[in-house]
Amino acid sequence: MPALKTTLRVSSGNGNVLVIRPSAVVGLLTDVTVNSKNSSSSSQAGVNFTVTVTPLSGQSAPSVTPNIPVTYEDRYIQISTNLFQAIAAACTTLDPTNGCYFTFNETTLSAHSFDWVVSNLTSGNYGIEVDWTPYSTATAPSTAQTCVGPVVFTAEQAKIFNQSNGISF
Repeated sequence: MPALKTTLRVSSGNGNVLVIRPSAVVGLLTDVTVNSKNSSSSSQAGVNFTVTVTPLSGQSAPSVTPNIPVTYEDRYIQISTNLFQAIAAACTTLDPTNGCYFTFNETTLSAHSFDWVVSNLTSGNYGIEVDWTPYSTATAPSTAQTCVGPVVFTAEQAKIFNQSNGISF
């Protein structure tokens, strides 16, 4: 079941394309914990968006670019430490060169909106669907969550002109 769905009528003419732009507010929670039982922990949360366009008037299938999910948000966090081992063995005797360590790694990717271009259109009605798939991974005691909303999408008909051939309607 699509998250958002509408219908759009495309007029006739050469070079017609649809530009579809979903925009979303995305929240990510990545809570990473290390303790005496786990010296390394990670969590990841994110959301992927997809756009599907279906002909409703007997036309051939249009081309949707990109035709794969687009990541709107993704965050990965990892923490590693030898602190608990070091306390037990004293930092200098555990690793006299480097001592104790605490490592925090974070990677974040953001889009918030993205343009899909739909080409190979002919006159008629098309169904447009925008879906999103939240995902999260974490091992206890760490947690990860994703929330999405509000989401708005715009769809507009545009025309691609090839200057070497002139403009035709």
